[in-house]
Amino acid sequence: MRRQRKRTVQPMELWNPGAVEQWLEDEASKGWRLTDCGGVLATFTAMEPGVYRVRLLPQRAETPAARRERGAAFREMGWECAAVLTGGEETCEVFYCADPSAPELDTDPVARCWAWEGLLRRSWRRGWAILGLVAALPVLLWALSGRSALELLLRLDWNHLPFFAFFCLLGAAMLRRLWHLHRMRRELAAGLVPDPGNWRRDRRWQQGIFTLLLLCWGLWLFTAAAPLRRGEPEVSDLPYLPRAAVAAGTENDDRVFETENYLCRSTVLAPARFSVQYRGREGETFRSAADRLHFEWLAEALYRQRAETFRKSHPDAAETAVARENFDQGVLLDGGDERMLLVRSGKVVYALWTNFPAEDCLDTLNDLLREQ
Repeated sequence: MRRQRKRTVQPMELWNPGAVEQWLEDEASKGWRLTDCGGVLATFTAMEPGVYRVRLLPQRAETPAARRERGAAFREMGWECAAVLTGGEETCEVFYCADPSAPELDTDPVARCWAWEGLLRRSWRRGWAILGLVAALPVLLWALSGRSALELLLRLDWNHLPFFAFFCLLGAAMLRRLWHLHRMRRELAAGLVPDPGNWRRDRRWQQGIFTLLLLCWGLWLFTAAAPLRRGEPEVSDLPYLPRAAVAAGTENDDRVFETENYLCRSTVLAPARFSVQYRGREGETFRSAADRLHFEWLAEALYRQRAETFRKSHPDAAETAVARENFDQGVLLDGGDERMLLVRSGKVVYALWTNFPAEDCLDTLNDLLREQ
């Protein structure tokens, strides 16, 4: 027994009415008639298969009485309104006609094109607005965060990727819409009926976009729940200078440091990162940070950024290059009130900030890198 109802993804590109009409005519030839279309899904009900003409008309601003009179006139011509198709600000009435001898609803193609021009203009403006938002939002988030672009990239977690994919997908869809709208509006301006193109290709595109959006949603749910099942990232293989090693060789090598804060994380591009800060009883502080990245070029970029950040805050800092067996890059920056030891070994970047001299820990750090 044949089912009486089915649902499918509604057409999302109402700015191309010719393609939507051809799709609905193809469904009618298979025995399916559109009866409801709003939100995400379009609902079809079974009917007798046959050759039908389907036309979309933009809804007009008219009184209910005028709309009833117009509907009655169209029914006398052989056309019946089956559904109202809504997509954003675009609302169209869908008319079916099974009589091949019935006249067209719009006998003047120029008038029909003029009727659709308002919808195309709105789609054009909205497409540019969405594309501008997609382009501006990452820049705005970066500006409000107060962090560098590299640091935001290294903080990119798995649950951020579906959102990134969503915005890339939305940007690609808007670029495609604007390209087709530009072509269609040029044809309208020339007095031509816009070419609807390949409606089957349009349907595949829309269904693909819908599937990818659902996939992004599912991935977001999965990655959002993943941290609940995931423990602390493994940072035991990162170089870590103990408090005694940092204080050794200073004027008061028996300093007592207490942990002030500690943070470790694992992200997409940085599988292991930690940062720990200690404070002594007499105001001495030091902060230790180590990062293992997936790519060596990212480690080089992080090394340069940390050095430049220190130089900006301490423009008169004295620089001493440090070379050890396991250092690919190394520098000691002395800004007077603060010092930074910065080392890179392959994909690992280690930084030590102190407000007291701590040069004697270089050999200890070199030994730690040798053991990895």
